[in-house]
Amino acid sequence: MQQSGAKGYQETLLVDTLDRMRRNPEGRKVVHLRLSQLMPPNRTSVRIKIVTRMFRTLESGRRAQIFSLSNDDLVMIINGGAQRDVNNILHRIRKLYEGDPITVEDEGGDKFVSWYDLQLDAAMAIHAAQLLRQEAQQGLPRAAQASLPALTPQMLDDVQKKLAFVNIAPFIRDQVALRVNALSKEASIEFYEFFLSVGDLQRATAPNLNLLGDRWLFQDLSRTMDLRMLETVVRAPQARGTPCISLNLNLETILTQTFGTFLERIEKGQKVIVEITPVDLLTNINMYLDVRNVLAAMGHAILIDGLSTTALQMLDVAGLKPDYAKLVWAPELAEMMDPTGNRTATHMVQEIGADKVILSRCDSPKALQWGLKSGISLFQGHFLDSLNKARKRPPMPGQAPARTM
Repeated sequence: MQQSGAKGYQETLLVDTLDRMRRNPEGRKVVHLRLSQLMPPNRTSVRIKIVTRMFRTLESGRRAQIFSLSNDDLVMIINGGAQRDVNNILHRIRKLYEGDPITVEDEGGDKFVSWYDLQLDAAMAIHAAQLLRQEAQQGLPRAAQASLPALTPQMLDDVQKKLAFVNIAPFIRDQVALRVNALSKEASIEFYEFFLSVGDLQRATAPNLNLLGDRWLFQDLSRTMDLRMLETVVRAPQARGTPCISLNLNLETILTQTFGTFLERIEKGQKVIVEITPVDLLTNINMYLDVRNVLAAMGHAILIDGLSTTALQMLDVAGLKPDYAKLVWAPELAEMMDPTGNRTATHMVQEIGADKVILSRCDSPKALQWGLKSGISLFQGHFLDSLNKARKRPPMPGQAPARTM
């Protein structure tokens, strides 16, 4: 047997444990937290220890078994009673690392956290653990721990020039939004959302820079990213044959000739939903109103994305009259109470129009149950993937198949 200091010891222990548990998998789930994919400034030994300590309380009641891997990742095997606590801790961790690319891109298929139900996915979980063991035993090098410098105006020009020529197809992700019947729990596809993976793009164009280090410079860069994505998505197999697609864009992008050309090239009758952030809306409120009207006149739609519990209380979403509003699931939504108006989150959903609200980042049955109880029928997130009965679609040209772990 390997000693605790040997390469891949924890990974081997994980594989052996999963292999034993597959004989009695009832109620057990595996959670893989990819701390190794965090930006170096966030992946310090102190922060890794803090995150690990957050889960240690679950070990005392034998509700979780934690494996600290060689690459700084954490894998936990938990019983059913621990899922709510794990989700609460994961929510706090996302807040801790808010702004890191690996957490920003969580909307399009969670790359930060993966869940496996051992009753359904035992073989897949074991295979993923075997790959992690192989990497650890081969001693694959870790990324440098030194802090990456933030983007500067001078560097921005160089990155934008690289972005003009790099093939971004491998960095475009898509995620389905499903409409769920509250009675039958049957799901149908509402639209496919397309977005650019900032983390992958950074590794390809600026591996020695923190693109998100300066929010305003990144906002400038994101406009260039928008234009490249429009040029690429219009040729994507995923975008064909579906009646509706959504894109994460800046408001300024919608007024460009590139966006107009994109609309001319999409399939006849295809509807486009433009997703914008609350920050972009608040800094360009008049532009938002103009864009909303222009899109409506052309038969397209606008969506306010990333509505946290705080944003939900700060913004008069109902008064802004978007076609859709995307609410980010968090456990505290169930207990939320707005002190200014004595309103619950469910009341706010009703004010916006439950038929307009999409509950995103749904990672548990509780998220789905709360949404349905609140009148919501549109959902996105890891848990909803199991409800998606759509046929598999081909990857974009040059895009590698998605990895599970």
